[in-house]
Amino acid sequence: MKDEKVLEVKNLQTYFYSSEGIAKAVDGVSFTLHKGETLGIVGESGCGKSMTSLSLLRLVPSPPGKIINGEILLNNTDLLKLSDEELRKIRGNKISMIFQEPMTSLNPVLTVGEQIAETIRLHQGLSRKEAWQKAVEMIRLVGIPAPEKRAKQEPYQLSGGMRQRIMIAMALACTPDVLIADEPTTALDVTIQAQIIDIIRNLQQQLGMSIIFITHDLGVVAEICDKIAVMYAGQVVEEGATDSIFAKPLHPYTNGLIQSLPKLYEDQEELSTIHGTVPSTYDYPIGCRYAERCPFATDLCHDQQPDLMTVVDDKKVRCWMYSEEWQGKHLRGAV
Repeated sequence: MKDEKVLEVKNLQTYFYSSEGIAKAVDGVSFTLHKGETLGIVGESGCGKSMTSLSLLRLVPSPPGKIINGEILLNNTDLLKLSDEELRKIRGNKISMIFQEPMTSLNPVLTVGEQIAETIRLHQGLSRKEAWQKAVEMIRLVGIPAPEKRAKQEPYQLSGGMRQRIMIAMALACTPDVLIADEPTTALDVTIQAQIIDIIRNLQQQLGMSIIFITHDLGVVAEICDKIAVMYAGQVVEEGATDSIFAKPLHPYTNGLIQSLPKLYEDQEELSTIHGTVPSTYDYPIGCRYAERCPFATDLCHDQQPDLMTVVDDKKVRCWMYSEEWQGKHLRGAV
């Protein structure tokens, strides 16, 4: 039932405190995830995608990081209000995560079967034998041949693609309601990428879970996501259905990302680029954070920060061009 809310994030703010100042890594992020839905969170490096995902699981390195505001409602339970012990029962059980780099996320001295079985024993209370059997079954489920043999191997004995599948098996071992996939295919070649994406999509259909897919690859997003949240400088600047955003992007940044994609059937002498650089997390501008790079920016954009507003087809956009202030100013100018 895609109208059933599973996860609701409201005004999430995660800041880092250092001698340089306060880095606003995640600054007022809000979105909703429904049952069986896949949300893609996209944006260039440093926009706050991965820190948003770590915040959802309360894995922000502290110090210097701290979640200073917001709500993370998983099945109407605010994860930010739970004790560490209560959260441990939920993390890896009701909400789980596939991390970017499996070699640094897996324990190098334990077999991969032991690591999956440990998660199962912790959350499901099975015996060692039962947990091991389920771990082997999960390895089989993610498409690794000879799962009984592979379960007894340590991470260094497996290829990068196999290690990533082990991470998926571990994340799904307890059938979570929400799976967060943080750039799960970044370090893999395109053939293995396609296999990993197929595995995640097939398991979603089998298990009925909801997915947050974090990536900078718009091609992957177009293929598997129901809706997209575009992030820039710690904020969501556009959100809507995938087809709608690709067909008619509203925010100038979203449009710039899509225009920068190579066109397969068109002659291109050079790729389109977005000029300028992302502002420092320590020193965001007063107004719109994209204003310095935006070809449409006016004094209003430089002076005041726009809110995330709902416009046509339930799309949301953080841009003054879709506000009453902008429309009124331009109507007056045309008279």
